[in-house]
Amino acid sequence: MSWVITGFEKYKSDPYRNQVSLLLHGDGANGSTTIVDSSPSPKTVTAFGDAQISTAQSKFGGSSIAFDGTGDYLTIPPSAEFEFGTDPFTVEFWIYPTTSTAGRAVFCTVDNGNLDTGGIDILGISSNLYFYFTGNGITNIAVSLPTLNTWNHYAFVGVSPTDTRVYRNGTLEGTSSTSRNITYTGQNELVVGARHGGGATGVGPIQNFFDGYIEDLRITKGVARYTSNFTLPNAPFPDF
Repeated sequence: MSWVITGFEKYKSDPYRNQVSLLLHGDGANGSTTIVDSSPSPKTVTAFGDAQISTAQSKFGGSSIAFDGTGDYLTIPPSAEFEFGTDPFTVEFWIYPTTSTAGRAVFCTVDNGNLDTGGIDILGISSNLYFYFTGNGITNIAVSLPTLNTWNHYAFVGVSPTDTRVYRNGTLEGTSSTSRNITYTGQNELVVGARHGGGATGVGPIQNFFDGYIEDLRITKGVARYTSNFTLPNAPFPDF
């Protein structure tokens, strides 16, 4: 197997492997509800609804994680590895939406939709995909919605405390210079394929369910993997 040189991934092995907080390839048998975290400190991934491994679509490896948009999501228990503070970070993933992502979420580490407890919330609204994070209040970066029925790559990158970026398919699409401090109190689980709703306080219900496929979701704490436009990977992220 060969690896393309992309951004900071210049070797067959990942030089930042020990800083990977979560790595969901979506590998496995068709219909399996066992979702494996391939990070150095594997976390328990729990599937809800009909979220499962599917061989119907795949960017790499022959399978991905399927969500049908009606109650499907994954949870991962709270962890300090999802608390970035003002340090660099990279959250990246491949998604293949089968219906519009407007009104649907990809990823959430907050206790409710208002981010009053700190964290990240990735949600489609109208004609944009919004990457919300805590800074001086709540800040967002709006970029283009993913193209339907094809694989799209997004990278959410904290370069410095006042430089946060979103790359879509390897091209910089949005930035923020707002002071960033993603505290994530860890009061609630990380959610993939949906988000916590709710008001200004308290934990709201899971809602805004994603419809499509997600693959190679990787979180790296302490590293800004991309600081300029980059060539998309042509192989799955390495496990070593």
